[in-house]
Amino acid sequence: MPTLRTLTIALCTMVVVAFFAAAGCGGSTQLDTTCAIGQVTCNGACTDTQADPANCGACGAACPSGQVCNLGACGAACDPTLTNCSGACVDTKTNPKDCGGCGKACGTSQTCSGGSCVCPSGTTSCNGACVDLTSDPKNCGACGTSCSGGTPVCNSGVCAASCGAGLTNCNNACVDLQSDNADCGACGTACTNGQTCLQGKCGCSNGETSCNGICVNTNIDSNNCGACGNKCPNGQACSAGACTASGCNGGLTQCGSSCVDLTTSTQNCGSCGNACALGFDCVNGSCVCPQGETNCNGVCVNLQTDPQACGSCATACPSSQVCNAGACSASCTSPLVDCGGSCVDLQTDATNCGACGVTCTGGEQCVAGTCQCVAPTILCNGACINPTVDRQNCGSCGTACAQGQICQNSACGCVPQFTSCNGQCVDTLNSDANCGSCGNACPTGKHCGGGTCR
Repeated sequence: MPTLRTLTIALCTMVVVAFFAAAGCGGSTQLDTTCAIGQVTCNGACTDTQADPANCGACGAACPSGQVCNLGACGAACDPTLTNCSGACVDTKTNPKDCGGCGKACGTSQTCSGGSCVCPSGTTSCNGACVDLTSDPKNCGACGTSCSGGTPVCNSGVCAASCGAGLTNCNNACVDLQSDNADCGACGTACTNGQTCLQGKCGCSNGETSCNGICVNTNIDSNNCGACGNKCPNGQACSAGACTASGCNGGLTQCGSSCVDLTTSTQNCGSCGNACALGFDCVNGSCVCPQGETNCNGVCVNLQTDPQACGSCATACPSSQVCNAGACSASCTSPLVDCGGSCVDLQTDATNCGACGVTCTGGEQCVAGTCQCVAPTILCNGACINPTVDRQNCGSCGTACAQGQICQNSACGCVPQFTSCNGQCVDTLNSDANCGSCGNACPTGKHCGGGTCR
């Protein structure tokens, strides 16, 4: 089960992913570790250029009076799913600074789900703070239970003299250095800016690429379109890693300057700007809990194993009992094992794989007590990818498709609206060098529009 520090970093990850998917980068814009993740410094002050009407899309790019900043662009109104909070377009269902309404901020360890501030899955509210009872030495197994003396560490919800197999003592919290975002590879080494702890190293997953230490999707990121630092001109969108003025293709929708799939994008689920809360997936345009989990007051939980919601959202097991197959019990039924009050199968449980607290990351599944990729995915740089469709690893690890190409059946090729010209996919409707057809360059002073030099 993840530690509180890991979950706090995960909350920040949601912010940074949303920010880099839509925000622009001006020359005076820079990341600053003194600001919250997802913010930048503009003239010495922290701000979010995705929503700040005084710095919309880039530092100093102020929206005209009466306009709002919507997904990093000035406009007359916010997208239907967003709310105008003093000129900033935000999703009050998931935005922790405006949760349920403008100016209603959640605590630092809380997440915003359905417009309410809640503790993330795997944590419990103790005196107003969200804590992980499986590893917090000040709240070990129950709120207020502090580990000390000969049993100083909190190991799977029990005070112990030392940590269990696969776990390491980090400030008396037993954590998995192979998967813990707050202690990745070593105690205190935190993964930030959208990175995940993959086999003890901070890296990008879900097909993303590290650009200056930030995980971005170069397939759709207009500031890193096809490659880090390749910024699309104003008015163009990034589709399949190439800038285009012809709109999005293949069923994708333009949100800001990115082409996204509204049926699967957790940041734009069903409509632009409609972000899913932490722990939810976007399936067919709706935010839902992963298979096997239930939405309990805005948090996805497993009613079969969660001692805080055992069998039903309202059933919490006493601290002396465990959640065994959806019922509070004195002990677990074999072959299940007690991991912090949850009865789990160490052979298949991705958060307790082979031993309590050992978590699979990067898309790996727990098979026979070992974290591994399951076909058709393969392991590339610590993360499971599908080489039949992954543009950055098409057919094999590290085989990247060119700008404008997509990966289909493990082979790179151009998307329908692009044409292959000398091995490069180009938009012949708008390319000055290949206007209407490959090699047909527009004369000096003219530009290509609709496949014609004008």
